[in-house]
Amino acid sequence: MNKKKTVKKKSGEFHNVEEEMKLFESLLKKEGLKVTAQRLLVAETIFSIHSHFTADSLLDMFRDRRDEISKATIYRILGIMVEAKLLMEHNFGKDYKFYEHIVGHSHHDHIICSDCGRIEEFMDERIEEIQEEVCSKKGFKIKGHSLNVYGECLKKQDCEHFKASEKTPKK
Repeated sequence: MNKKKTVKKKSGEFHNVEEEMKLFESLLKKEGLKVTAQRLLVAETIFSIHSHFTADSLLDMFRDRRDEISKATIYRILGIMVEAKLLMEHNFGKDYKFYEHIVGHSHHDHIICSDCGRIEEFMDERIEEIQEEVCSKKGFKIKGHSLNVYGECLKKQDCEHFKASEKTPKK
């Protein structure tokens, strides 16, 4: 029985990891890169993540396999996937990058808490329409955009992310 691996997105929808793995494998072959067990394992893990992650948090998922999957391997795979537009790389005002899997996900923007680092995704048609209007008036056609709004949690005493960030030593 060939059971397809599906993963539930934040939106509640499901997607097929197998299809994304086929995309990744064909990309590697097209670029003349080896299809290795390590690359496939990391790619499958990335395609199963539906939140923002860092290279270090991804590497932590392979804690038990550090002899097989190094930090350099992680960074090479992230670079390949960003270049191929399978992942989006974000700079959320930290000294490290965040990544998110974008294949099969709809466009969205981000609100980032500058205190605790919580990242919330949102989509508002009004913002999209204003951007279209402004670009049109200025003689542009939108090919893409990224909107990051920085703020702080209003109820810090209730914010689980803020409480966790207070316990974590600062870099």
